[in-house]
Amino acid sequence: MTPRPLLVLIALSALTGAVAAQERQWTLDAGDQDAYLIFGVADSDDIGISLWCPIRQGTVNIFVPEASGSLPADREVTVTLTAGDKTTGIRGKTEVNEDAGLSSVEAQIDAGNPFFDAMLKADRLRVTVGTEESIFPLADADVAGLLALCRKS
Repeated sequence: MTPRPLLVLIALSALTGAVAAQERQWTLDAGDQDAYLIFGVADSDDIGISLWCPIRQGTVNIFVPEASGSLPADREVTVTLTAGDKTTGIRGKTEVNEDAGLSSVEAQIDAGNPFFDAMLKADRLRVTVGTEESIFPLADADVAGLLALCRKS
């Protein structure tokens, strides 16, 4: 007969393996007032980047929850976005992400900005804040769907 602590350890190991196997993926969701394109693990707080907008208002907000460990809160910073051969810099503002111990950043860009055309064709999105850089795959990212919801009619 297997000792109970060993059974518990085996069960926890199997559960941990299942959780670790979950990968981030893109999800487009819209309500009555807002639309979200999120790269993360479904039904969790694990989010790499979120693009969201108030529907038909003509702007897209970009939120990076773990942008940098070296940026103080409540500061204006430049967020550099690169997709393919197109790069744009937009102004963002930092906040402290208490859960991660890092700074998060949110920035806003016009939904008609030509940068989105580059995102539609690119295979990855590079986001640079300060000295920190994150790269997000764009495969399966419904950028066109988000823009259809965000752009003014």
